[in-house]
Amino acid sequence: MSSRIALTAGVLLAALAALPLSAQQSAVVAPRDTSAAKTATPTHATTSDSALVELGRALTQLAATVQTAVEATAKNPEVRRAALATAGQAVTVAQRTLAENTLDIEKLLAEASRRLAVEEAKQKAKLKKE
Repeated sequence: MSSRIALTAGVLLAALAALPLSAQQSAVVAPRDTSAAKTATPTHATTSDSALVELGRALTQLAATVQTAVEATAKNPEVRRAALATAGQAVTVAQRTLAENTLDIEKLLAEASRRLAVEEAKQKAKLKKE
C-alpha cells in the first residue's frame, strides 16, 4: 500500500515539477476546510457519512502537503531533479506491474462483462413480463 502512495506521490511531484514555474504559481489554491462538515451532519448519520468526512479531512491534509511539496520543488532545482527521477522510476514500476497483471485484469474485466450481460438479460426479461 505504501508503495502505491509513493508511486502516486512521485508521479504527482514529477508532473508538477515539469510544469513551468508560472503555471505552478497560478494554480495554487488554498485547501478547503472540511472541519465544519462533521458538525453539519445529522445525529442519525451513518458510518459511511463519517467516513466521507474523514476522507475529506484526509484529502485536505494531502492537498496541503502536496502544495508544500510543489512549492519546495519549484524553489529548489535539486528537488525538481529528484522528483523527476522518482517519477521516472515510478512509471517504470507501474508499467512493469501493469504488464505482470494484464492477464488477471483481462480475466476480471471479462467476468464483469459477463455478469453485466446476465443482469441486463434479467432486467429485459423482467420488463417483458410486466
